[in-house]
Amino acid sequence: MTMVRNAHPHRRAVWLTAIGLAFVLGASVAWLGWSAMEARDALLAARNEVGQLQEQARLGDVEAARATLADVQRHASVARERTSGPLWALVGAVPEVGPNVRAVRAVAEAIDELAKHALPPLVEATALVDPAALAPVDGRIDVAPLAAVATQIAAADTAVRASLQRMEDVPTDGLMDMVAEPVVQLRGQLAEVSADTATASRAAALLPPMLGADGPREYLVLVQNNAEPRATGGIAGAVLLLRAEDGRIEVLEQRRGGELAGLPEPVVMLSEAEQGLFGPLLATDMRDVNFTPDFPRSAQIARAVWEGQVGGAIDGVMSVDPGALSLVLGATGPVRLPDGTALTSDNVAAVLLNEVYLEIEDPVQQDEFFASTAATVFSAVAGGQGDSAGVVDALAEAARQGRLMVWSADEDEQARLSGTVLSGELRGRVADEAVVGLYLNDGTQAKVGYYLQADATIEATECLADGSQRVRVNAEFTYTPPQNVLDLPEYLLGLDGIVPLGDFRTNVLMYVPANGFLADLRVNGESVPVYAQVHDGLTVAALTWTFTPGQTYTLQADLTTGTGQSGAVRLRTTPLAGSFHHVTSVSMCGDGV
Repeated sequence: MTMVRNAHPHRRAVWLTAIGLAFVLGASVAWLGWSAMEARDALLAARNEVGQLQEQARLGDVEAARATLADVQRHASVARERTSGPLWALVGAVPEVGPNVRAVRAVAEAIDELAKHALPPLVEATALVDPAALAPVDGRIDVAPLAAVATQIAAADTAVRASLQRMEDVPTDGLMDMVAEPVVQLRGQLAEVSADTATASRAAALLPPMLGADGPREYLVLVQNNAEPRATGGIAGAVLLLRAEDGRIEVLEQRRGGELAGLPEPVVMLSEAEQGLFGPLLATDMRDVNFTPDFPRSAQIARAVWEGQVGGAIDGVMSVDPGALSLVLGATGPVRLPDGTALTSDNVAAVLLNEVYLEIEDPVQQDEFFASTAATVFSAVAGGQGDSAGVVDALAEAARQGRLMVWSADEDEQARLSGTVLSGELRGRVADEAVVGLYLNDGTQAKVGYYLQADATIEATECLADGSQRVRVNAEFTYTPPQNVLDLPEYLLGLDGIVPLGDFRTNVLMYVPANGFLADLRVNGESVPVYAQVHDGLTVAALTWTFTPGQTYTLQADLTTGTGQSGAVRLRTTPLAGSFHHVTSVSMCGDGV
């Protein structure tokens, strides 16, 4: 009998191993695909829930926020679990596929860390600090609950920033669109959360002491009058003295800006650039302290003027304008002045910036009306009138528009304020974002700036190899007084001889981003010479325009930002009576270079 020999044992083992590996590989690929789908679904759910949680926390809906937090934590945990293990690590080392796998794993880890360490203390802080509890009651704000959670909120802010940094460290160049797009979206959403926690952390640290929890504080409030434009808004037509003690705010005194003018010598030493751009009035007249677009500098000068002329120690300076008061009145509802005038969000700007000059002849009485109006609105806010949450939102919007600014004489507090929308600092760069400035300073000594309309756009046009960007600024300014402009009151028209009555003159200052350069500046389509200076390290181009009624000036500038300024490009402007808002351009460098 002929016996059939078995296949070679070694060959048989090879085939069995190959078949086994095929089954294992197939199962691994299937498992990898399944886990990737699970992770994707979990991350998308977590992303939506983080946005929902953010809104619930803003509204103070604690129970809903706690429920949403549990969902975020569950989905974040699933996403991290599904993208962990040796197989994912192995695939992460494979060329082409690896960067995408590593990006997904990094995102899952960042979201899980956020859900575990940052969001829980924020939700519990929301539970302890009910926004309604911060509303003034009988003129007093109870800031004790906010002070109690300040450390907790600061820790949460640190954890959020750590998660955001992990997200920003994920390179998106070369990733598949289906991976890169969600990474960018999550990064943007986490940046919004980080902005909220940074604001909450600063507020929790600043509000209690600044509202007098540790002892009384006294503040100046500069009420800017945009009818006579200055770089940060308008002349300080009125100055209020506030006292904050144990959360209670009261107006102690109000003065006309003109009472604090005509000083024989500057109250501070002016730099050569300040002398050249603004002249000595910057530091000899309270109405002109904001010729400079750097509000901390304006505040320091205003403090020195008050302490030298009136006396007393000033702990900080704030600035508002009728635009800010209009936003606040939208939340408080109308307030009634001693003369019976009802001020509303719709009429306050027109009343303060124009009608007062048409109806009251005496300039002293005009300024007193301006000051008493601001004091009345402050008293309404301090007394808790209207929607307190709406007042907070209104103040936040005023700060974003550059219509509300705050400076503290305390160095530690000012360091916390620095970099926020409240600070009003002169900056040519914020992180990787370039900042362009376009400011106006009235040269007419009149109140016809109320009739100036302005609009501006900024556009990044090219990203260069060193991370700088080419930028174009377009702006249009139109002066539209009434046809009977020469029949307007003398005080509104200003002094004859500076410009013909009815005309309007302004200095225009364009600040170039830090380490950038201005390539060309055109007015009405033609290149023009400019007066150039370097102010606080920033190049400034200065022009002077005189408008006749109905005249329009257009400005177009081409400039290049500094190296490494590959982020968004901001344009900061002078807030006018009803226009000329800050604007931002998206970057031409994508996620940066």
